[in-house]
Amino acid sequence: MKPFFEIKYLELIWYDKNTLTKVTESLNSLYIQYDEDKAQFECETTIYPNAQGAERGQLAFRFLNKKEESKPYIEMANGNAKYLTPIKDSDTGLTWWIVADEWDSKNKIWRSIAPNIAGTVRFRLQNKTCELSVAGGDFTREQLETYLRSFKNDLWELILDENSAAQADVKASNGMGINEKVIDCINNLVSHAEKVLSTPKVELREIQALKPRKAVKPVNRTFMELVTKTNQRFLTSRATEPSYNVSENRYMLFALERCYRIIKQIVILANNKVERYQDTVVKLQSQHDGFSDSVIVNRDLVVADLYKLKEQSQLSYWKEKLNEKIKNNDIDFQENGYFEDFYIRIDGKTKDQYSGEHDGFFILIWNGYSKQWEKLNGKTTILTLRQNYSKFVNVFESGMDLKITCNKKLIENQNSNLYVLNSVKSIELIGANSILAARKAFEKERDEGIKLNKQSWQKQLTKQDLDEQDKEKQALRNRILFYGNNQALSEYVYKKVEPKLRQLDLVIKGFKKLQIKPAANFPNSMTFVQNPHYQGVHHGYKILRNVTNLADEELLVSLEEIDAIGLVNMPMLYERWCFLQLVKVLKDPFRFTPQNNWKYYLIDAIKTNKTDIAISLSNDDAKRFITLTYEKTLDHGKRPDFVLDLTWFSKEDTNNTQSNHKRFVMDAKFYNKVTFDRFGGLLGVIENLYHGKNYSENGQNPVFIIHPCPNALPARVTSQPWGKYSHLGEINIGNEIGKYPNHSYGGIFLNPIDREIYNDELQRLLGMFLQYKLEDSNTQIQANDLTIAVPICIRCGSTRIEQVQKTSEYANNLGDRVTRTPRSVWCKCTECEQYQIFNHCRSKNTRLIKNGLYWSYHSARAIEHFNMKCPSCGEWGAW
Repeated sequence: MKPFFEIKYLELIWYDKNTLTKVTESLNSLYIQYDEDKAQFECETTIYPNAQGAERGQLAFRFLNKKEESKPYIEMANGNAKYLTPIKDSDTGLTWWIVADEWDSKNKIWRSIAPNIAGTVRFRLQNKTCELSVAGGDFTREQLETYLRSFKNDLWELILDENSAAQADVKASNGMGINEKVIDCINNLVSHAEKVLSTPKVELREIQALKPRKAVKPVNRTFMELVTKTNQRFLTSRATEPSYNVSENRYMLFALERCYRIIKQIVILANNKVERYQDTVVKLQSQHDGFSDSVIVNRDLVVADLYKLKEQSQLSYWKEKLNEKIKNNDIDFQENGYFEDFYIRIDGKTKDQYSGEHDGFFILIWNGYSKQWEKLNGKTTILTLRQNYSKFVNVFESGMDLKITCNKKLIENQNSNLYVLNSVKSIELIGANSILAARKAFEKERDEGIKLNKQSWQKQLTKQDLDEQDKEKQALRNRILFYGNNQALSEYVYKKVEPKLRQLDLVIKGFKKLQIKPAANFPNSMTFVQNPHYQGVHHGYKILRNVTNLADEELLVSLEEIDAIGLVNMPMLYERWCFLQLVKVLKDPFRFTPQNNWKYYLIDAIKTNKTDIAISLSNDDAKRFITLTYEKTLDHGKRPDFVLDLTWFSKEDTNNTQSNHKRFVMDAKFYNKVTFDRFGGLLGVIENLYHGKNYSENGQNPVFIIHPCPNALPARVTSQPWGKYSHLGEINIGNEIGKYPNHSYGGIFLNPIDREIYNDELQRLLGMFLQYKLEDSNTQIQANDLTIAVPICIRCGSTRIEQVQKTSEYANNLGDRVTRTPRSVWCKCTECEQYQIFNHCRSKNTRLIKNGLYWSYHSARAIEHFNMKCPSCGEWGAW
């Protein structure tokens, strides 16, 4: 059902409690959706009790239909009704309904309790319920203004920067889309403007003025004065005065004011980039200098790992996992018939000689006399699976000891024995190699923990760890140089353009002192042919708009309208700020090129309440093509904030004939800790999106939330720096919605206020999607662990990845030399020197990708920071 009303924030200015003088509407209304199951409308908003000085924003309802059977009201908890108050906007004639409880005569504003406290408010509108969820925000007014400023600056930057800094020739573009041509254009424009102001076009306008009798040029009034006033020394006369408010000058002022706004944004962006690049260099240098030959191990994470290993050391843990697999595979058990106990040990999988698919297991039979597992009669013994029991291939694993209560048949051949299961009553796990492995790992980690505790949890790095660290440091040095160069180039732009902005400001003020009013109409005047300075300003205005990608009048006007918005509807502002960050990260570090006219779609997403706004982006080198949709309507009718539909082609598909597809879903939540807790915490919100709203579309799509809350995580589970703030589905957190998330859901912290290099969180998440989640992570049928897709660098987005020679062996924690798996592949980006290492976990053939400590999205082991855990089972690989 479509809503028959809209909800907006209004800024209301009152003369007194009965007289409303001005109504200013927020740019957009709140997003309203209809819940078919509850038969009610639902929407969300946020309040900011700490944002002092931002008090005029008031929530208001407006009916879109003409039907007004009864006054809208709030359903109170005690059963009473609190009716809303109507107000009328004299400029638009629209009627709005607000909650007005108490008049504040000092501040001249109507105040109300609801909806200005966190919680849920139920409105009754034309016999329909609208449930408004009110979240609380911890932000101050200054912090909210930081969001707004970041939002506006990022929008201008996206529009002005046609190419990303990563792709552009920095010498030609100064790292920000502003080259020498733009600077020369600004210089020439200001020079011509100053010369226009020094000799502006003027017209003599006829007026009437008092003059001495002998100098009078008579008008009708002169003769009247001669008759009525004899012997007057001064009489009214025809006269002239110079007027500069001519069409040419009016257009000049209009063009210069437009140029001033564009140049002002160039100056702001250049200065912001100087500060941002400088800040990035400082933080990268801090990362670089923070490396040492020892690390502080997080005790809590070690203890958590020990608890997990201890749990895995119990037979009951593996029994539960087996029963879960049996349940998920819908095995058909029988209750009636003749059954006997069959004791076997799984010793590996068998393959069909024609299809190559697994069709059974090599097994050992328990010999009660010799008290050991052995082949039947010394011949190869196989459990072959048919019909209803073919699913056991997905259930049993090597090293399992099982008691199968079943009816079976033995087929003896010359070289082998085949067991066939006719019917099965029950299956019980009686032992497993994984139990022994977990006990051994538990004892080893416990001993290491005891040792670290004595050393105050400080651990010396091994030679292998130091080698990994050196790779990370080299990539950091490369990026420090890159951002340092961009900082210098942005500073060059600022120093060249900022003085011209001040000069232009003085010129504009000079025009206004001459009583000139701006006008957009270009006059058909010979002045623009004969006077080179008038022509120069007009020509410079056109060039400036072209070179800054603002030639379209509609685009420039839209930017100016967005520039005028104030602090209203912050959840929506945050949502659209996140949308800008998504475009920025895809466009800059990951080098995706947006489609033609993408800027208009971007403006549409920000200015309007339209849904299904799609921007197409392509990276031909990476053979990846994305459609980023804002508020895409999924097949089941729900609308997440952002959907990335990826089409990609394998590296070997030279003509791009076999397309592959993957969808990635994200939702922005402007919540604080209290609001998260009200909805069941971070995991409760994720659970609702993944399963409740089914954004995963039955488990097909990874689903992540983006939020600004630094303490949303219920517990830290990862030792990397980002693990303090974000959860990438790298490992389970307590009683999570799945034992091993496998990067299928999570939440990242994205906040420009309290985070170091905040967009790194989003870059890591998108890199995980573009690198890892786009294809099946099972590498069993492949020659090695390398991805089928073109490898892409998560740090700089380059596809210039070369394989490097890996060492043949390494020393483990016990000092033993261990041979590396031949399936792993080591690669390095030739542009930023970031390493990518492809491997698989020890217990499964799940691909693992290590991008160094900082950029890896897999969970690092607490004791071995440079070793990554498998997101599918928790095991790790031998890198």
